[in-house]
Amino acid sequence: MNKQIQKALYYIESNLNEELDLIKLAAVANYSTFHFCRVFKVHVGESVMSYANRLKLQNAAIEMKLKNKSMIDIAMDAGYETPTGFLKAFKKRFGTTPTDFKLITQQNFNQYKEVDMNTPEIVIREEAYVVFTRELGDYETSGEVAWKKLTAAMEALDTAFQKRPPNAEMKLGKDNGEALGICHDDPEVTDAKYIRYDAALAWSKEDVAELTNYGFESKTVAGGKYVKVLVECGENLESWYGLYAWIEKKGYRFRDVPPFEKYLNAIENPVNSEQTVEIYVPIE
Repeated sequence: MNKQIQKALYYIESNLNEELDLIKLAAVANYSTFHFCRVFKVHVGESVMSYANRLKLQNAAIEMKLKNKSMIDIAMDAGYETPTGFLKAFKKRFGTTPTDFKLITQQNFNQYKEVDMNTPEIVIREEAYVVFTRELGDYETSGEVAWKKLTAAMEALDTAFQKRPPNAEMKLGKDNGEALGICHDDPEVTDAKYIRYDAALAWSKEDVAELTNYGFESKTVAGGKYVKVLVECGENLESWYGLYAWIEKKGYRFRDVPPFEKYLNAIENPVNSEQTVEIYVPIE
């Protein structure tokens, strides 16, 4: 995707609780407003406001699943001044009312409350600096494509360094970094074609800054409190749902940042479905 449009996408994601201005978004993407709207739709497949409104409603649905806020607060965060407007938009998007959606969600949670998994633990993580590649689609497909692209880009670094050596010695060995899969969307809420997955490699702040000089995209992964669980090969999906049910059962509140997977011993190898991983879900 056009990197200018990607900048606008990331800006929208980070500012969903604010009123989005087309002039500002066009400036972020370094386009005129006239051209920005058209180029955005060509690359994303929907208009700027349609994209933003869809993300807001998806976030609202997740908030209802996690029971962090009242219905009125959720509606206001999604940009709706009245419950009626929110109700209509929600039903149009998900085919059911918010009340019924919450009921179905609770029934689904109950199915996973007794999942047999490793004991979760509460951990505190530092903010991580990553280079990443984003792909859209169901997690299995988008994850495979994203990791192939990121791995290829890392393998090409030796040649790039020969042409233009880095400004400082870099420590990109497997003992100095982490391989993370950032999962932005809930498959029960987001259509498969819109699911966002980031294949990310975490290094030191200095090394990540240097890698941006070689065409890599970078960002930070929030630090703070997380619930972590170790997932054995082949148990991933059930453990995700089981972990969310465990968090709800324990009465923890979820934080509004994306959860992620950490792929153990995978810095120098493509990530695949046979990997053992740690799941991290942010909590308050």
